[in-house]
Amino acid sequence: MSSQVASGPDPHAAPIEPDLAVPDAVHPSRLFDLGERYGLVVLFILVFVFFTFWGKTSALFFTHANIIATVGSQMIVLLIAAAAMLPLTARQFDLSPGAVAGASSIVCAATMANFHGPPFLAIILGVATGVLLGAFNGILIARYKLSAVITTLAMSTALTGVMEWYTGGGTITNNISSGLTSFGSLNWLGIPRLLYLVFPVMVVLWFLLEWTPFGRYVQAISSNERAARLVGLHVDRVTASTFILGGFLAGLAGVLIVARVGDGDATTGPSYLFPALAAVFLGATTIRPGRPNTLGTVIGVFFVAESVSGLSLAGASSWISDLFNGIVLFAAAGLSTYFARQRGGARIF
Repeated sequence: MSSQVASGPDPHAAPIEPDLAVPDAVHPSRLFDLGERYGLVVLFILVFVFFTFWGKTSALFFTHANIIATVGSQMIVLLIAAAAMLPLTARQFDLSPGAVAGASSIVCAATMANFHGPPFLAIILGVATGVLLGAFNGILIARYKLSAVITTLAMSTALTGVMEWYTGGGTITNNISSGLTSFGSLNWLGIPRLLYLVFPVMVVLWFLLEWTPFGRYVQAISSNERAARLVGLHVDRVTASTFILGGFLAGLAGVLIVARVGDGDATTGPSYLFPALAAVFLGATTIRPGRPNTLGTVIGVFFVAESVSGLSLAGASSWISDLFNGIVLFAAAGLSTYFARQRGGARIF
């Protein structure tokens, strides 16, 4: 019978190093990640608190009237920002949502004023105009490989010219449905009526991009278009779809312009473009840094809105809005591109 002798530690074994890992909760990389994701949210809160207690704005900033007015005025900007964000999620830059919204508002207003059509037909034609223009952009860019920037800039310029020609440089105000304008300008239960429409639209858009195969396809194209093609994704079809959906949102924004302003004006839609773009790029620095996303875009829209509102209440001149939007656009574009590179991705566009 053989006997076993208990042996001690193997002298040739590698020494056991003590576990010096920093817990995830306090790991520097974890803190940096949280700062990236939620830094804009914290800044949003700080700016809100500042204007609430600052002597020059404290009397008016944190009032129901100012909050409701700010929220109501941003519903159209939010839709146009979402329209611009969708192609950007597939790394395609769209400069036309403002002009598309303007064209849709002209079609909607003209249907009622010049052709005496019922409001429901005017709404349908206004939204359909946005979808058709978005599809036209998408086909040229996705299938025929035209430059997205040049194509959408050309579309924006051409639409502005057509709108100016059709309206003679004026506005379309006759025979606009009072029911439509009431919906755009009044409140329900102290909340702007437009919010009851735009909020569900944004929830659906968030769900579409974050929790459906379409959203995963878009993200795959954004990460590596060549790899997406190799695994069999219909890249051109998905890319064109982002322009079509963006056109739908821009068309809806055009109808809401008529509802809120009460007329069709060739200059109104395009004026929303740069505030919307500033919000989109700012939104790409938060929640999912380096990637355009729905929640970030919403935060970006209202961060810009509250900042401009506070400065205006403090007595700043009217040009401060354009200056602020320009500064935000510079800063947000740089930060979002930096975050994309830090995470191993490509530039947003």
